Amino acid sequence: MKHTTKTALGALCLVIGFAAQAQQGQGPGLYLEAGQARHHGATTDALTLGVRVPTDVCFLSGRLALSVDGYASRWHADALPGARDAFTQLGLVPVLRWRFGEGRSPWFVEGGVGVSYLVHGYRTRTKAFGSRWNFSDHLGLGYSFGRHEIGVYVKHVSNGGLDKPNPGETFYQLRYGYAL
Repeated sequence: MKHTTKTALGALCLVIGFAAQAQQGQGPGLYLEAGQARHHGATTDALTLGVRVPTDVCFLSGRLALSVDGYASRWHADALPGARDAFTQLGLVPVLRWRFGEGRSPWFVEGGVGVSYLVHGYRTRTKAFGSRWNFSDHLGLGYSFGRHEIGVYVKHVSNGGLDKPNPGETFYQLRYGYAL
């Protein structure tokens, strides 16, 4: 695991350790994610800072709620000789969150599909994306405690076959969120 991911995971664990006494938040929030994708013996590390904006759209007595995530990610990959090894991704994803226990449980699952843009494209020694514009699919499981939450997420980025090549990239990430 590269230094950036180790540092982010260490910071995430430290913040979570101090967070257990806060109160439940209801407004917009910030989140930090760190994770990795592996392919053909190569890795791509991702560090993401995001903003979550809840909407007033709820279904099934509040068990299912809609929010919108905007985020910026920094990817570090095994580069081609003399080529870029860091990539910036910007994304916007509507997310549906399901809370268990008739909407009162601290446990939730969520998923969303949105768009993302890779500022300088994406080309590593094992992969290349045919497009800077891509779909960004998110699926997560998390737990809220006070204004804080932690979760595990799987994120897939690809152009959905709209351009070639389209190998896609799948990240496995840890998230810490804080409601403002």
